[in-house]
Amino acid sequence: MNSKQITLKAIIILVFFTTYGQKKKSLVIGIDGLQFSQIEKANTPHMDNFYIKRGFTGGIYGEKSEQATSSGPGWISLLTGVWCDQHGITSNDGTKLSNAPSIFSFIRDHDKDAYIASIATWKEINLILKNDLYKTNFATVGGSDYLSTDIVINQIEDYAPDFSFVHLDVIDHAGHEYGFGGMYTEATEFVDSLIGKIMAAVNHRRQKYLEDWLVIIVTDHGRDEKGFSHGAQKTTQKTIFIGMNTEGNDYFNNSDNGKKLNTLQEVETLIPQTSVVPTILKHLEIPVKESWKLNGKSLID
Repeated sequence: MNSKQITLKAIIILVFFTTYGQKKKSLVIGIDGLQFSQIEKANTPHMDNFYIKRGFTGGIYGEKSEQATSSGPGWISLLTGVWCDQHGITSNDGTKLSNAPSIFSFIRDHDKDAYIASIATWKEINLILKNDLYKTNFATVGGSDYLSTDIVINQIEDYAPDFSFVHLDVIDHAGHEYGFGGMYTEATEFVDSLIGKIMAAVNHRRQKYLEDWLVIIVTDHGRDEKGFSHGAQKTTQKTIFIGMNTEGNDYFNNSDNGKKLNTLQEVETLIPQTSVVPTILKHLEIPVKESWKLNGKSLID
């Protein structure tokens, strides 16, 4: 075999491995209380690398799925793929437990050897999901955004979880205390820098081990017009965003970022936050069961 044949064979092997042999990984970076319209007002070079579309939280107004635009219902809908009429979480009370299975269960029940991590700066997220938390390999309840970032980077570098979730909280605190403005923008830029550090770890694994990483950035709720509060069924409070490090399908791309949203019904034409779970399952090649009764559909083909 001559050198050209050897080179061609090596290229074929590499292409085959890259296309068919990549281990699939998924990471969700949860950014608490970041208003979609405020992203462009900050310097966010790392978020800007994501394909971002507007979405909605709060269930469907006037129907049994309607839920408060607060962190408890929002994060649980994001991690279970269903609204509060199924998971039963209506507030931020960490003593209440979700009635619905989460992404942790869906992955663990499909693959007993999967590695799953959940790092929550706001401890109530993992407390509410306590019934499923034993299905993770690693979890935290509380801390700081600095600590949560360091932990998830360590998990990515040393264990490369098949699925990992990390929650960052500082932007929501800035909103409650100062509303929109300089401090909120500063907090947004700080979180963007943390995302940059996390993505550096992801990209290192992608390049070194040829892993196929789907990374989603997402928020749990919007805010009122001045940025202080949330919880009600208002257009700005229901408006969230979902960003991915890969191009989405037509369902994702058809969500109009520029259209003015005057009514709750118009907001509810956007992508629901319950689409995060089926998107992760699609990437990890885990079939969705009808019995799960998910309220969203995948944003990738």
